[in-house]
Amino acid sequence: MAKPSNNFSDKIAVYLAASSLIIVSMALSACQSQAIEKNMTTKHNKPSKTSLSAKVAFTEFEQQITQRMSLDIRYYCADINGKASVPTSKHCRQAVTELPQALAQLISSTSVGGIVLFAENVQEIAQVVKLTSDIQQAAVKSVQGKQLIISMDQEGGRVARFAKMTGFAGNMAIGASYPQHGTHFATQVNAVIAKELKALGINNNYAPVVDVNTNVDNPVINTRSFGESPQQVAELGVSAVNAMQAQGVMATLKHFPGHGDTHVDSHLGLPRVDHDRAIIDKVDLAPFAWAIKHAKPAMIMTAHIQYPALDDSIFFSQSGAQLIRPATMSRKILTNLLREEMAFDGIIATDALDMAGVTHFFTDVEAVVETFIAGADLAVMPFKVRTPKDIAAFNVFIKDVAKALTQRIEQGDYKLAEFEQSVARLNKYKKQYAAMSNDSLTQQVITAKAIIANANAHHITTEQALADAAVTLLKDDQLLPLDMSKVKNLHFIVANQQELAALTYAATTALAKKHTEKQLTAIKISHFIADTDRYDAQAERVLAKADVVIATVDIKTASLVDLGGMDDLTPSYGSAAAQRQKLTYSTLLKQQLALAAKASTPTILIAKGSPFLINEYSEFVDTVLLNFDDRIYQDNNQQAISPGFNASMAVIVNEGLGQGELPVTLKN
Repeated sequence: MAKPSNNFSDKIAVYLAASSLIIVSMALSACQSQAIEKNMTTKHNKPSKTSLSAKVAFTEFEQQITQRMSLDIRYYCADINGKASVPTSKHCRQAVTELPQALAQLISSTSVGGIVLFAENVQEIAQVVKLTSDIQQAAVKSVQGKQLIISMDQEGGRVARFAKMTGFAGNMAIGASYPQHGTHFATQVNAVIAKELKALGINNNYAPVVDVNTNVDNPVINTRSFGESPQQVAELGVSAVNAMQAQGVMATLKHFPGHGDTHVDSHLGLPRVDHDRAIIDKVDLAPFAWAIKHAKPAMIMTAHIQYPALDDSIFFSQSGAQLIRPATMSRKILTNLLREEMAFDGIIATDALDMAGVTHFFTDVEAVVETFIAGADLAVMPFKVRTPKDIAAFNVFIKDVAKALTQRIEQGDYKLAEFEQSVARLNKYKKQYAAMSNDSLTQQVITAKAIIANANAHHITTEQALADAAVTLLKDDQLLPLDMSKVKNLHFIVANQQELAALTYAATTALAKKHTEKQLTAIKISHFIADTDRYDAQAERVLAKADVVIATVDIKTASLVDLGGMDDLTPSYGSAAAQRQKLTYSTLLKQQLALAAKASTPTILIAKGSPFLINEYSEFVDTVLLNFDDRIYQDNNQQAISPGFNASMAVIVNEGLGQGELPVTLKN
């Protein structure tokens, strides 16, 4: 490419000239220069003592680079009596529920552009309101003086970070409701989610997922997708975007250019989609294109995924291996396709840059520089800040990114005008969505408590309505609705005590709508709880007395996205012990269902989660009901409530219910 014009060079010169204001030691300057000459993308996970002790100020250019980053503050471990409280930052598991002074100072001094919150950060309503308020107060003290983007994954269903918010059955449930209800629930659900996020001080939701689920073995998307029809996904995605943004929360379409046909979790590896361009346009890109045309999505999130038909260029990984460039680092995909061809004018944000789909192949500095050059506006979670040493290392990291990016601008790989356009774009959306409340903190808390998961706000009613509309009858040997005049003994098989409480409540509530109190008293409920009861001769005798067996099973495919991300990748994740525990319940369940079948006892299975994993149980039962999430919450009376169980039991005892239609095709 041609050298940049002189005015670009002049601007860079101005930025660099400002570095004379930096208060650093000569030793630090020399150390940084040598490191950049040797390798402009050296990691700084273990910065030198000199760099740690230096007080660092930022040039205007470096401040703007930091504006284009969003950090997670999931954990932070302060020093104790001047000494590190943990051996390394990887050992830190102290959840940030109140903003430490060190992190407040980091936000103020660096002008960081965004903060991502996780489940560990959000425990109680008042606490979250205070945390987000403190974050914004720190942000407005920065040189830029602007509020920042506070983001969270609150999709509903399997990905929902704040358990105290109204929970929903998720996107596949909304897809199941579509034939009967159209876009109604996409609008209603996302309006509720956004209203509650806004009350908490969160102005950006990493939702909706608009990946078209065309791979039954997809571990990371699965029930997070609206379904397998590109047009249905597109229509529901647009309704979700419009509903969210009407409540003052930025929506985020993800994961561009499409994560629906993968079998690799990008948290753990680098997925690849080998569709040709015609299929990509017709399937993968269709929901994004439709949303850009029919809504004004504030943000689109990129996927760490290879699409050879869109970009087959090769890069050399940090290990020296040759690989196809992933979408997050592809200029052809982010700039030429998304920005220019598809005419998207909102924020392009990366998926988390700490995922293995990036870190296995790029250094920290490389990842940020490459995604900026590709066309991303916002680098999400590019650097972990867990300890005071990490804060010092982050300061060095910013300077290294600035130097590396300056070199690439001078080489003609990137234009300063594009950099400035990204900063302007972020500021535009911050101004529109990130304004701070004028209410006192006390009033903000009162307002939030009156909205979040409050029956008076009808949010809980909407949650149950979706569960009722989505519950899907996958198999029925003419058993439903149950003739309860012939049922004296119901037997439940459940995984734990909480499930038993929720299922019992759902059953008695559903039965009470059709039976007198005297009739209800005549129906006895027995149970087997897998985590407390031993399956022995006595348990078998109880099962033998049952007129009907109702069992539950959780059939989700595990993914790190359910938990939060790479910080959850511990030795226990997916361990042999965890797998054995899951297998134990599955084995016990099948044994009991087989015994019931042998005795010709009618059996009903209430499945929670993914429809793709149901086949191994279907042969053992007469009836299968699917709801799409396993949420159980405590109401004001401390009663365990499961919207999915409520919906399922209503179908079991009432005629004409169970109108959900599966939005994906199952294997035979």
